[in-house]
Order: sequence, then structure tokens, then C-alpha cells
Amino acid sequence: MLKPTKMTRVAIAGTKDLMEATISTLHRLNALHVTDYSEETESFKIGKPLKPASKLSEYLLTLRAISNQLGVREKEPGLKQSSKELPSQIDEKITKLQKEVSARSDELRSIEFKIKEKEDLIFSVKPLFELPLALDAYAGYETLKVYTGYIEGDLEPGLTKITNNYELFTGEYEKRKVFALFIPAVFVDEVQKLLQEERSYVELKVPELKGNPPVILDELTKEVSILKEKHASIKSELDNIKKEYSEFIMAADEYLSIETQKAEAPLRFAMSPNAFIIDGWVPSRKYDEIEKELQESTGGLAYLTKIEEEVKEEEIPIELENPLAARPFELLIDTFATPKYREIDPSILIFITFPLFYAIMLGDVGYGIIVAALAIVIKNKFKTGGLNALALILFLCAVFSVIFGVIYGEFFGFPLFNVVVKGELEHGIFGIAGPTIAGIHIPVQRFESVQPLLLITFLLGIMHVLLGLVIGFRNITIEHGLKHAIYEKGSWMAILIGGVAAIARLMPALISKSPVRLDDPFFAGGIGLALIGIILLIKGEGFISIMELPTLLSNILSYARILAIGLSSAGIALAVNTLSMNLFISPGGHLLGKGIGFALVGVIILFIGHLINLLLGILGPGLHSLRLQYVEFFTKFYEGGGTKYSPFGYNRKYTEE
Repeated sequence: MLKPTKMTRVAIAGTKDLMEATISTLHRLNALHVTDYSEETESFKIGKPLKPASKLSEYLLTLRAISNQLGVREKEPGLKQSSKELPSQIDEKITKLQKEVSARSDELRSIEFKIKEKEDLIFSVKPLFELPLALDAYAGYETLKVYTGYIEGDLEPGLTKITNNYELFTGEYEKRKVFALFIPAVFVDEVQKLLQEERSYVELKVPELKGNPPVILDELTKEVSILKEKHASIKSELDNIKKEYSEFIMAADEYLSIETQKAEAPLRFAMSPNAFIIDGWVPSRKYDEIEKELQESTGGLAYLTKIEEEVKEEEIPIELENPLAARPFELLIDTFATPKYREIDPSILIFITFPLFYAIMLGDVGYGIIVAALAIVIKNKFKTGGLNALALILFLCAVFSVIFGVIYGEFFGFPLFNVVVKGELEHGIFGIAGPTIAGIHIPVQRFESVQPLLLITFLLGIMHVLLGLVIGFRNITIEHGLKHAIYEKGSWMAILIGGVAAIARLMPALISKSPVRLDDPFFAGGIGLALIGIILLIKGEGFISIMELPTLLSNILSYARILAIGLSSAGIALAVNTLSMNLFISPGGHLLGKGIGFALVGVIILFIGHLINLLLGILGPGLHSLRLQYVEFFTKFYEGGGTKYSPFGYNRKYTEE
């Protein structure tokens, strides 16, 4: 917690005949982060994959192609298959599957092509349905030119100026005029010019078919219907194959992935003609276990040792170590940057502050319940991965939002408790006055308590930024020493604490228009501390650093967004409720007094208004809370740039050893 897992650099050496046993042991333990060997020398070169690598890769590619064709998706594992029994099944089943699936998939594609071809013909023939001509009447002339297409205007005035020797057929299809023009070929240029002048002209290609359009259309429609039935039948056969073999496919994919990883592992090792060396990192707590397992699997012939040589901090792999509840928030850390080895991992801090800021902004029981339900749906759909972590974060934010919804006394913008607004009693959903908890009377109405809530957001901002500076002080002390930490972070801490103390005395005096007591130790001490901080800052970073002082103020003011976003959300909910209630209730206070029609409009406004506000309520607080973490908090201490810990191994889901 707060610090990444302690890592130990190790080297494993052995003779070539021990390599497969060593690889199997390391892969099973899933603990070694391998450092790829890249600098070849006369003695050591990059290793070559084991013999089965090529065949395993071939099986894996074939299996994944089959899996894609069948549309097999990851699912919750059922009964795990033995990895000892799978090798005897793989060749036979993959060959059989490839034969059956490929043949049906090829047939499906052929049918789909034919359906598309027939549907294109139907699309071309339909407009000609309105003209009294067989399809073979449009072609086969040497001295005649035939034009077909859509046009809005009347062609005949233009044609009569060219010649009277023509025949024109017209009809209407989907409210568009269709025509077929037969005219001697000698007038091609004049007719072409006439059609170009008609901007509405769109050429219509006549398919090379024989017969009347109604008959052809009927035949094509029947053929498409037969093809679709055949398509559905083959699709059903593939679905049955998928149902029968999906568990085998998932298990075989996992088995082949594991075996391919093992077979290709030597590509990451240093190899001499007779020996191998593996360089890597292991969590320090697992060193003894790895040593013991290697001794057992290789008869003590593979040599494992710790390497004390100094390396760049960026090269040490980072494994974050947090309590179970805080682990989903590692997603937000990884999205920003992996911490360096000696940096503080802020996951546990974000676990507290991110949902807190989110909930202060959203703060509504109704919205909180819906967000929680949405989070549960996402979590049930995605059992692992980023979306699962995001759902857990959203769920925690929703729980906090419900708590703050009770404090604000809001349920979709309606009051939960009886409140007095501008001297008038407004009845809440519970029909009772709010309780007093720890000296705070609930509900705390946001619109009536803007000043104290704004003060609270600023206090949260000051504490958040100060915490970031304290962590930054610690990081720089470790990396560069105490002196640098005092200049670089201690100066800002003094400016912040001193400035806050001085403003705490100055602001009340300015508001009450009374003079500030310069002998007030709190005020004088604050000014003095801030001046010391400025002197330290100039000494450490130069006079130009004074230009950065306003950024500290902007950092703190940025936390006002917590209140602003909350007020806008509550304001939208209030506006929606007021607007819809005015349609539900007549001026005399009678329910549905304006009629059913107005009441229905009121329901629509209520639904759409709250839906939009909910969507804004999910996105807005999330993005702004994240911004406060990344921009105002992380910039005080977090550098990132570490290498993520990626152990050599596999977490089995569908197979067991």
C-alpha cells in the first residue's frame, strides 16, 4: 500500500538440457518479469525457440481462425479441462473443425454473395416494372440507341427539336418519373447534350435478363427466399458446432497459448552453445519460493542468484500493491502513468478522494441508485478487465452519491424532508423534518448554503494540494535529498499554509470593513511563513519562479468546480421538476387539472429531462473529479514513467495442470 511491491533482480543459469524444466517451473510460478536479452556477444547470443514452437503456433492460428468464424467469445469458465489430455485431442479436433467450419463458412459467403447479387438485380428491375417492355427489348439494336433513367422534366419538347423519329415510354416509381427512350443512333450527340442539360437525369442500368419485369421479379424474389433459408440452415449448423465445441476451443486456445509462450521463451534469454542465462525481476517475497521450486524441478542444477548491481529506476518493474477495495483505482493510475519504483502509489488516496468529489457533485439519492444499478449491470457483463474496474469505481461513487443525496435531502431534485423555503413550508417525500446528525441539521440545501459549501470545497482543495506537496517532499527527499525537497516542495508548503492563515484573517476583516490587526499572531505568522516560503522558492528555483505563484491560487480555486457542477445538476433537476409539475397540476392545485394531454407532456419532460441530467451527472462529476486528481494533485508529486510488472506465466481459466 502506497509503495509498489519490493522487487529483487535475479539471474538464472543452467545447462541447455535443463532449460525446458526451468521454463516450465518459471511459467507455472508466474512470478518472474523477464528482461529481454538484446546485446549479443561472441559467447552469448539470443536463444532460439524450442522445437514445438512452429507447430504450436500453426495450431493456435488455425484455432483462432475457427474461433473467429464461429464467433466464440470468452465466457465464465465451467469445468476445467486437463492440460494433459488436451494434446491428444488437439490435432484430431482442430483438423475436423477446420474442415467442417471452413466448408460451411465458404458456403455461407457464397450464398451471401448470391443474395446480394439477386437483391441488386431486384433493385434494378423494380423501376422498369412501371414500363410496358420486356427486359430483352432494351438491347440488341445496331441503329437504335436506348436511354433509360429517372428524370423530373418533360423530354419531349427537346426531343422534337432534334427529331420526331423516336419512341418514349414513361412511368412512375416511388414518386420518381422513369423513362425509356428509343432513338436512332445518329442523334446520340444531340440527345446526350439534351440529357446533360436536364440536371435531374439519373441513368438507370438495365440488367441483362430476358422476360417481363413482373415475372423476373417474382423469380428473383423466390430465389432470394430459397437462398436465405439455406443460409439460415447453415448458420444453424455452425451454431450447433459452436455450442458443441466452444469449451474445447477456449481450453485448447489457453493450452496452446501457454505452450507457445514456453516454446518461444528462449528468444528472451542469453544462450551459449551449452548454457542459458535468464535475467529478470521477482517480487522479493517470492524469491525463496522460486529458489525452492527450481531446485526441486532441476535437481538443484539450475543456479538462481540475486544481482545487487544498480540499475536505472525506470527499469525496475512495478507491481502495485493495494487493498482489494482500492485495486480498481489502479486503472486510473495506469491510465495516467505507471509510478516509478520509489514513488508513492496514489491508488489508495484516489480510492478516497475520487468518489468523495464525485459524490459531492452528484449528491442525489435517485441518481445515485440508478448509477449503482448501471454499475452492477456493467460489472455482471464484464467479469474482468478495465470495464469491470470502471464499474466498481462507478458503484463506489454511486454509494457515496446516495449518502450525499441524504445529506442534501434530494431525490431526483425533489426534497426528501420537509424544508422551509423563503418562509414557506415545502413538504418532502418522507413528510417529516430532517434529523440533526453530529450537530449538522439535515438537509443541507445546496442553494441556501452556497457560502459554507464553497468554503468546504476550498478547504478540501487546500488539504488535497497540501497532501500532494507533502508526498512530493517525501519523493524528492528520497531521490535528491532534504535540501532539494525544502527548496522544491517545502517552499510551496510554507507559501500555502502561510497564505491560507493570512487570508483566513484578512477576508473577514475585508467583508466587515474593519481594519486587520497586524499584531494578530495568526495573521503575522501566516505572512511570515509565506515570505519564508517565497525566499526558499527563489533560492531554489530562481527569481523567475515568482511567476508561478498565481498557479497555486488557481489550483485551489479550481476546486470550486465541485460546488459549481453540483449546483448545475441540482438546478437542472429543479427546473425539470417545476416545469413538469406545472403541467400536472392546475393553478388551483388540482392534479391533472389541465387535462391528460398536458399531464403526458409533463411525463415526457420529466423523463427526458432527468435522463439528460443523469447522463451529464455521470460524465461531468467523473471527468471533473479526474481532472482534480490528475492536474491539481498529481502535478505536486507524481512523475511516473515506470515499467509495468509483467510476469512470465499465465493465469489459467479453462485448463488445469
